[in-house]
Amino acid sequence: MPKKTISELQSAELKYRALLNKRDEINAQAALLRDERDTLHEQKRALQADVRAARERRDALVAEMKVHKQRRDELQAKAKELIEFKKKMKGQPTGSLRDEIRSLERQIKELELRQQTVPLTIPKERELLEDLRRKMAEVENLRKILAEQERIQKEIKDIDRSIDALFKEANKEHAEVVRLSEEQHKAHEEAMAHAKEIAALTASANKKHEEYLRLKAEADAVHQKAQEMREKIIEIKGEKRKERMEERRALRELNIAAKKALDDKQVRDRAADEALQMLLKKGKVEIG
Repeated sequence: MPKKTISELQSAELKYRALLNKRDEINAQAALLRDERDTLHEQKRALQADVRAARERRDALVAEMKVHKQRRDELQAKAKELIEFKKKMKGQPTGSLRDEIRSLERQIKELELRQQTVPLTIPKERELLEDLRRKMAEVENLRKILAEQERIQKEIKDIDRSIDALFKEANKEHAEVVRLSEEQHKAHEEAMAHAKEIAALTASANKKHEEYLRLKAEADAVHQKAQEMREKIIEIKGEKRKERMEERRALRELNIAAKKALDDKQVRDRAADEALQMLLKKGKVEIG
């Protein structure tokens, strides 16, 4: 039995279907890559939101930390100012002033007692009285100085309490600065970790996208070949249709010619019969 051959049209249609199947297969692979790429982008967008949240939290912590840091520095500066002021206010110890006043007061009593008990000449008495007035004036002056010193000492004690309070408050502010610094560092590390994840996802998504584009280009190339094969099939079918039309036209012409020939023969036969009838009527022909 002879091997059955495939026509050119059948071969073209087989190739066309094969190209369409290959195109669809490549497009399916491309669609899978596109979905994987989009999933990576979704994950990246979610992480980007986490990065923004971590950075916003970090920035808020830094801003709050700056406030506490400024407050700490202001308290420490104020405390240092009070320390310097305290140093300037410190003068002669009040104990030595009291001793000097007591010593002068004893001398005054001795002078007063001498004036009252010892006979003196007028010049000597005047000299004693002058010495007495001088010592009394000095005592009065020293008492004023002592009062000022005691006032200063009281203020210094108040300043000491203020300095202690300022440093205590500054230490609290510093502890808050340290705490906030650690918190903002954690937030920064979190943002950086998410950023690294985003970079990895971006690189993976870019690879998926490049492979997707390559497959789409390959699918487009196969589709173009399929279209070319489709055009060829249309062309072959057109030629086949043209051949069938030519065959039908030739057959139609043949039928027309046959019919015409048949009609001409019938006309000739009728004419011959009519002529024969006329001859018979005229006696020109005798049938024996």
